[in-house]
Amino acid sequence: MTSAGKPGGLALALLAMAPVQSAFAQESAPPAEAPTSRLGVELQRFLYDEAAAVLHLRSYLFDRQNQKPPSLAAAVTGGWIGLQTGWFYDALQLGAVGYTTQPLWAPQGRITTSDGTSLLKRGGYGFFTLGQAYASARWNRQTATVFRQIVDELEVNPRDNREIPQTFEAYALRGVLGPVNYFAGYVAAMKPRDDSAFINMGQAAGASHVNKGMGLFSVKYGNMNEVQVRASTYYVPDILWSSYADVGGTIKVNGDLRVQLAGQFAVQGSNGMNLLTGQPFSTFWGGFRADAFWGPMAFRVSYTQIGSAAAWRNPYGIFIGYNKMQSLDFNRAGEMAVTAGANYDFKGVRLPGFVFLATATYGGNSVNPQTHTSLSNNWEYDLELAIRGDAMPNAPDWLKPFNLRNRVAFVDQYLNNTVTSYTEYRVQLNYELTWKGPRLR
Repeated sequence: MTSAGKPGGLALALLAMAPVQSAFAQESAPPAEAPTSRLGVELQRFLYDEAAAVLHLRSYLFDRQNQKPPSLAAAVTGGWIGLQTGWFYDALQLGAVGYTTQPLWAPQGRITTSDGTSLLKRGGYGFFTLGQAYASARWNRQTATVFRQIVDELEVNPRDNREIPQTFEAYALRGVLGPVNYFAGYVAAMKPRDDSAFINMGQAAGASHVNKGMGLFSVKYGNMNEVQVRASTYYVPDILWSSYADVGGTIKVNGDLRVQLAGQFAVQGSNGMNLLTGQPFSTFWGGFRADAFWGPMAFRVSYTQIGSAAAWRNPYGIFIGYNKMQSLDFNRAGEMAVTAGANYDFKGVRLPGFVFLATATYGGNSVNPQTHTSLSNNWEYDLELAIRGDAMPNAPDWLKPFNLRNRVAFVDQYLNNTVTSYTEYRVQLNYELTWKGPRLR
């Protein structure tokens, strides 16, 4: 596909992200009736009664206006289409999802370029890719899934904040042991958001010409409405290892006010032959977050600290630090970051489905870990208006799948008595159509 030309006068954008984690859950609900051994009935269940299909349409506008050229901008459309069978003899399931991103506007000039937006391939080219193609087998609440699939296990996740998510080639066991959900598996490769090809996990971390896979394990208990504990660890030989944990829960003060508290801590470093940087390194990150919910309003404060020995690396998913904002991650070496924010749900004025969010984040004390020289002190101010059809109780059925997020970020970077600024707009429109077999309706 060739890149698209620039339309006249594209205005200040809205922006968006609405994360859509996966076209399907990896395990559908168990059938209401006991399984039967008759082949014809099982085939009907497999191919129709418990099958599902999805068509997810997504359009995305990204526009970062830099103080000095080039600015980064593109508008794309696309999405994904997927099919998933029912469970054959309650044991085998197949699924596949194809993704595409196609340019509507992909400038390639010295003043503005689509390269760097992560919406298209370099040069402004769109592409198609078979991002998921998997087979699952289950027994006694344990499910093994092989080949291309969505993996969403804390630090290893779909990074779904552009046109299409990243997916993984993995060989994994998921299941439930008592009150704990777990994931254990080998991840061989990853498809980035802006490319059609899968690359091995060593290359994805930045080690060129190194072919390595990943061992990944995670456990999750409870939920944030009561008490939640989560932990994960991954290991890529000779490249990188990382371990993460968080804990949180809700305190109900009265009928109108509840408070959520959460803390996180992680450590990371090189291993083996240190093929990523050529020398050993390690670092940590910790954080705390508090949210207060009072009627249609919510308030948030959070704090994070990164170790000064190295910046935090997140090559396999979106950074999940409490102060990860729209544009900046605030995860440089030594960086201390604080955020204050609030949001308002317009259901309080009889306009359900509309939510407004505003945050301000400061990050300072960061250093270059090699030279120990100071880096810029950064401020980011984010505004967002989200519109969700599924939150409108009286909306017609055709409006329920509608989801629009409009976002803008203002970033100021201060260093040596100078300031560098840019403004970033994002608009993401999602609309999803689904079909389910009669036993899933």
